[in-house]
Formats: sequence, C-alpha cells, structure tokens
Amino acid sequence: MSIDCNDLSTALWVYDIDNYCIYWANKAALVLWEAASLNELISRNFKFETSDAVQKTLLGYRSAFESGKSVSMFWRFTPKDIPKETFCQMSGYQFADGRIGLQCEAIPAQLINEQASQSSIIMLSTYDINGNFISANPAFIDQMGQQISQLSQLFTDSDHSRDVFKSIRQKKNHTSDYLLNTVSGDQWFHLQLSISAEEIDNSEILVQQFNINQRKLEQINLTKQANSDPLTGLLNRRGLKEKLAKNIETNTEFYIYYIDIDSFKMINDSMGHAVGDSILKTLAQRLDSTFKQAIVSRVGGDEFILVVNKGEYGSQGDIANSLLELTNLPYTVLNDTPVLVSASVGSANYPRDGTDLEKLLLRADAAMYVAKSQGKKRGISYSKGMEDSLQRRSLVARYLYLAIENSEFELHYQPIIDTSNNSIYGFEALLRWHNPSLGLVPTEEAITIAEQIGIIVDVENWVINQAIADLTKLRQATDSQALLSLNISAIRFIDPQLPTYLLQVLAEHGLSASDLEIELTESTLLKDINNEHNSAKAITDQGILLSIDDFGTGYSSLAYLHQIPASIVKIDRSFTARITESSATISSIHHLLKSLQLTTLVEGVETEQQSKMLKLIGINLQQGYGLGRPKPLSYYLDKSKPSIQATV
Repeated sequence: MSIDCNDLSTALWVYDIDNYCIYWANKAALVLWEAASLNELISRNFKFETSDAVQKTLLGYRSAFESGKSVSMFWRFTPKDIPKETFCQMSGYQFADGRIGLQCEAIPAQLINEQASQSSIIMLSTYDINGNFISANPAFIDQMGQQISQLSQLFTDSDHSRDVFKSIRQKKNHTSDYLLNTVSGDQWFHLQLSISAEEIDNSEILVQQFNINQRKLEQINLTKQANSDPLTGLLNRRGLKEKLAKNIETNTEFYIYYIDIDSFKMINDSMGHAVGDSILKTLAQRLDSTFKQAIVSRVGGDEFILVVNKGEYGSQGDIANSLLELTNLPYTVLNDTPVLVSASVGSANYPRDGTDLEKLLLRADAAMYVAKSQGKKRGISYSKGMEDSLQRRSLVARYLYLAIENSEFELHYQPIIDTSNNSIYGFEALLRWHNPSLGLVPTEEAITIAEQIGIIVDVENWVINQAIADLTKLRQATDSQALLSLNISAIRFIDPQLPTYLLQVLAEHGLSASDLEIELTESTLLKDINNEHNSAKAITDQGILLSIDDFGTGYSSLAYLHQIPASIVKIDRSFTARITESSATISSIHHLLKSLQLTTLVEGVETEQQSKMLKLIGINLQQGYGLGRPKPLSYYLDKSKPSIQATV
C-alpha cells in the first residue's frame, strides 16, 4: 500500500521535465503554486516561462537521478508572479513509459536561516605532487595551524585524502566539500584543487579552500529533516532511498520488508489520532530496538520498511514471522488502555527479486498487498507477477481521487420485484464508474481501493445524495412507492453520525426514514452485535430499514439472527443457482427466517423456472437479471419504454 501524501505539511509534486508540466501534486503544493485545484495546476504549461538555462539544469538533474542521486538546494518560484523561495529536495520519479521526471519536496525558505554562506576569505596552500607542504597564506595558517606538513593532515577521514590524490592524478583537478581539521575543531570547507603543470611529476598542487561550515551544518540539518519522519524520528522514504542506494552500490545482499498495519484507519476513526500516533511511535521504537543493525523507515501513515542484510537476523521467512509477532504485541495507549493490532508484511530479496531500488520497493509492497488480500495478519514473500495488481491499484487510485470532481460516477438501479402482485418493491442503487482512460472499472475494485486510500466516505456520500435525489423520479416513472436500497461499507457503518446524515438528506428531498433500506453484509453486522454503541440499532431506531446482504456466504450466523435488528434477509445468489437441483436448503432458510419474523429476499434470479420455484416456497421478493437488469435513471424516465415489471 502506497502513502497518503496529501497528509504531508510540506509541498510535494512530480514535474514532467520533457513536457514542461506538473504531473501530480499534494494539497500543500497546491498552496505553494497558488493553484485552485489539482486539475488547474496540472493543466499549466511552464514551457514559456522556463529559460534554456533552467531547462538544461533540470536535464542535468535528471542525469543525476538516473544514477540514483538526489539534489538539494534553494530554489525560487514565481507562481502567478508571486515570488516564493524554498529549500528543495529533488529526486527521480519514473513514469509509466519509463521516462524519469522530477519529484520535489519543498520547505519554505522563511523556516530556514539563510545567513549561512561561504566565507569571503580565501585560504591558499601548495604541496608537491606527493602531498608534502610547501607554503600557505596567512589565512590558512590562522585557521589550520603551523603544524601542517602533509596535505593528508587536513582531512578528518583518511579515505577522503586518498580519494583526492587519486582524483587529482587522473583528472588534474578536483572540487568538493570536506570536513577538515582546524585549530578551532572540525569544520566544513569547500576545496578546489588543481595542478600547476601538464607533467604531473614536476607539478605542484594548489589548494583553494573556503569556510562553509555554517551553511554546510544547516544543509546537513535540513537534509536530516527532509530525510526523517517527524513523528517517529525514523528515516522517511527519501532517507530510506539514500541508505539503500549505498547497500546496492556495495552489492550487499539484503531482505526488504514492507509492513502495513491492518485496518489502521478504523483505529484512527474510532479511537482518535492521538491513539493512532501512540501506536505508530511504539511500533517504531520496537522495530528500532529489535533490529539495531538494520535500516528502519516509516514511509507512510501506517507503513514501515525494514531492510536487513542477509544472515544477520535469520532467514527471510523467520524475520517476517518475528515482525508479525512484534506488531501483534499489545499497545498501551491513553489511560493505559491495551489495544491489539496486527500487520501484513511483504518481503523481497536483493538481488534475486531485482537490482533496481524502485522495483524492490514496488515488489515488497506488492507482496504486502497480496498478504492483505489473503486475509491480513500474515507475511508473504514476493513472487513474479505480484506487482501487476499493485500497479493497477495505483493507477485506479490516482484516477479515483478525481472521479467525483470530474463527474465520472453514475448510479444504476436494479428493481426488486414483489412477485405476489408483479409490482416493484424497491430499487437497489449500484455504483458505476467509467473513466476516460481506464474504461468501466469494476465496482468492487473501486470500492475496495476507495476504502484503502481513505475516500470511501466521500464516495458513499455522493451515492447517498444522488440516489435519494433520484428516488422520487424513479417512483413517478414506474408509478410505484418503491423504497431505495443502499449498500454501506463497514467503515461508514460504524460512523455515529451516519443515521443523522441519512435523515438530513432524506428530509432535503421530502422523504421519510421508511423510504430507505440499508444493506450490510452479515459479517459486518455480527461484528457490531457486541459494540457498546450498536450502529445497527442506531439506524433502525430512526425508522430506517436494515437488510442483511449476501446471507449464507459469511459466518454461520443463524443462531445470531435474532440479535440483529434487520427486517429483510437477502439470500445469496449461490443458493438460487442450485435451486433447480434441490430447493431444500433455501426452503429451510426461508422458514427459519419466517419464524423470526424476517422477510426473505432472494437475489440472482435468472430464469422463469427459478422464479416460479421460489414463489412456490413462499419467497415473493426476488431480484436478478431475469427480472430486471441494473439501468441508469434515464432508462426509467424514457417514456417510450414499456412499464417496468417482472419479465419472468
């Protein structure tokens, strides 16, 4: 699972260098760029305001990105002619077509001390080709001391002096920043080294150095801030990438683990963000203290990365099991309340599962996503092809964020027929999403991803408002008093504000609580039975009807039915499909429901024979393609259509 970047307080965006446009941006970036919306920002063409020098600089950055490097520096922007200065951390972003763009995270300059700058005093010293000291100016002597006899004595790290000698012999010049020994302690200097003649053995080394200590320390601190997660103190995604790049450079074999807390959003929504933050900090401390030799990072709201060198903490599977045990330990939160949490873990191996950093992260994430889909609370190692589903999910998620704004959703209404008098009992509202790029997206896929990325409430609010607004028109078009049946997710169901919201929308359209029926799966309703704030009762107490959807596919729940305040039970289509072979099971369920004063509704009715057999059993409420396919409102409003009625 990928991070919700809209929660970041720093501006983050992705820039397409070739096409002079912003590809994506978070909410903070919209503020920085003075943009009214994401659509407005990505529609801007920056070509005319980008000078040749700037474009060549960006292309130079891309070369650095392609070799796994990042760039940090101050940058000035003028969105809508408003000057803005920021400290930018820039790295590469790979588009679907393989091109490399620029990913930028910006910190406002006003939050940074800008007084740090290179000292204007130049320090000069000369050495023979073997590094023996020859002479120096007074500024050098004042800061470096009179005891210098060798160039190597300047450096705090002997590896740096060896690198300098190697570079000067190969390239005849060298420029970089180094931490040097001074009479006042270790300080940062910018060094420019060159040789005085073509014949190296007869030349001298000239060293020009500038004291940049204050600026460098602030830059290091800023880089640390930009590379660290402020809540846990762990590395963030950028810091992780820089650390991993060093592992890959040394060709060290390692395991990478993608850890995602299960149902974390529900913890935040039900217990508050303070509890959620406490759990995140506790887990971070556990990971950091247990895997002291490893790299530990928090890369998203509830997502952590662990990188372990092969052989340090056991096998790939053993470490995954240790992570599951670690996350499953109780968490003590506010008022010493214990909270139980589980996690899903995906892992990949370097170099077996890839030698590219982004691919490794993607494949570990893909394995974690598979662990989620297989029931959560488990560890899965990557195998070939897992990332295909994750790439599809990421693409769907990106378009889903804009689906409501772009008016891409539509509702289709499937009639529920009362076969005792061949009338329409109700309409079930079914969401359809057609995206210009993706085409028709399966509803189950859209809903699942909306839940995962945290926008399910927005999607369901749209459905609630649109469906209730359409009900009066549906009644007029079909000359019926049909009720409206809506499917609600488990996440929205536990929201204590849901009953009030439903009543408010009904009232806005002149409808009453009895005009609405809420469908929920039996597993969701059974989890709610023992809750102190029973959501099902809160809904039915307002007069809204409750229906158990897909009955027979979840828990063995017949013994609990009397505890659920539902009025209708919808038997799953799998029972309908077998009715021509044997009607005993569906008949037994119907008579049990009847004894509990519950109404039976059967879905999946495809043929006239099925409908007649159900009617003989005594089940009159039926739904299925044989009785009426889901259709948009326009279908029912079309006066040229025959009256909507049972067709089997």
